Amino acid sequence: MVEKMPVDESDVVLRARGLIKDFGDLRAVDGVDLTIGWGEIYGFLGPNGAGKSTTVRMLIGLLQPTAGSVEILGYDVFGDPFLVKDRIGYMPQHFSLYNDLTVMENLRFYSGLYDMTDKSIGERIDEVLEMVELNNFREHITGNLSGGMKQKLALACALVHSPEFLILDEPTAGIDPLTRRRLWEYLYEIGSEGIA
Repeated sequence: MVEKMPVDESDVVLRARGLIKDFGDLRAVDGVDLTIGWGEIYGFLGPNGAGKSTTVRMLIGLLQPTAGSVEILGYDVFGDPFLVKDRIGYMPQHFSLYNDLTVMENLRFYSGLYDMTDKSIGERIDEVLEMVELNNFREHITGNLSGGMKQKLALACALVHSPEFLILDEPTAGIDPLTRRRLWEYLYEIGSEGIA
């Protein structure tokens, strides 16, 4: 695998070395080496079943690799999971929003998973709702939102605690081209602010 190295060691946000994942006799991921720096947007491309989601799950510590190591912001993902969790935002392929809650209630729930004050929660929710253009939908029931609006809400939930590093698994799957384009614009905007 060809790897682009950041200019300086202090620019490294994520470093994976020799990631391997076996499921019985099946090798799903075979020797991933990856280095990502501040402000970079990096993607995995491949057909269904190629190991993209498996790799992502190992990168954030949800799945123990058969071999290899991962560091995020200098912390071992498996040795220091709580230090890593507070610094990353993760939007899985099938994000678990609570359809019977409002947009605001979902954001309050997800912000409650992190060490945030009530004041910072309110301010940050306002910021992310503005960013993803859901300000006028804060009291709408999530189950009544379109697929694209749910994706925007899922992104807002991943961003609500101001992570330094954002990992998204198929963030534009199943949404219309216009919403897809807008979602990528958000991601580039976030990247330009220094979030990896």
